[in-house]
Amino acid sequence: MAKPPTIASLVRTATTSQEQYIINTTEMFAEHDSERIIEYFGRLSLPRTWAEEKAGEFGEEAILSARSVHIELAEMAGVTKYLERNQRKIKWHVTHPGIDGASSVALIFAAQADFAMLRIRRVLHLISNIDVLTPEDWGVARELLNRAFRDYRQTLGLVTGRWMEALMETAESHEAFVEAMAPFPSLIREKTAALEAHRDDIEKVRVSLSVQPPGYPMVKPPRYFGGDLLDNSSWGHFWGEVGKMGDGLRQQVGLGI
Repeated sequence: MAKPPTIASLVRTATTSQEQYIINTTEMFAEHDSERIIEYFGRLSLPRTWAEEKAGEFGEEAILSARSVHIELAEMAGVTKYLERNQRKIKWHVTHPGIDGASSVALIFAAQADFAMLRIRRVLHLISNIDVLTPEDWGVARELLNRAFRDYRQTLGLVTGRWMEALMETAESHEAFVEAMAPFPSLIREKTAALEAHRDDIEKVRVSLSVQPPGYPMVKPPRYFGGDLLDNSSWGHFWGEVGKMGDGLRQQVGLGI
């Protein structure tokens, strides 16, 4: 049996194109080797281009390779490093704002959004194929889902807040600022709408599930526990914050979507 490619080679070739990034990441998940997956994401960087029209390009293979919510949580050790690295790149653009950096920020934002949706779809696949969950299973699944939504909100906040303000202050003219920001309103609308649709998917799956607490009858998985985003009021607050971020950007850019 041939040895799998080294992590160094996978990380290196993943930066060459969006297609190769998706291929390598999908194959990495399919290996079912948590140590290698953690190392891969701990070292992974984005490709130099990210096509907006290829949103959700991760195919079913990247979804079906998920094994359990507990393994997903363990592998978050590497995923978190990857996501935080991308956010640090946006923060670099905050301190080094420039019109020519807008496309890089758009790339990072789109990739972060698409990866959040991949994470959600993997968890949905796992819980929708279990007839009866333990309270621990549901707790971990809910935490994974909440993290995906919160990571998206944090990235969106960086883009529509500190980075946009820094770019606006340093742009040579308002016209140059508006031109650089032109792709963002539709990009944010598209990604946010897709994320909202996944929230509806979660609720559809939740009402079909059962949780079996030890020594008690089966119950439906609760939407609310510990201030997470799956209950209606918390989700409403989350959506209000996300909506304000998008509205603020549109007002500054002066573009409708």
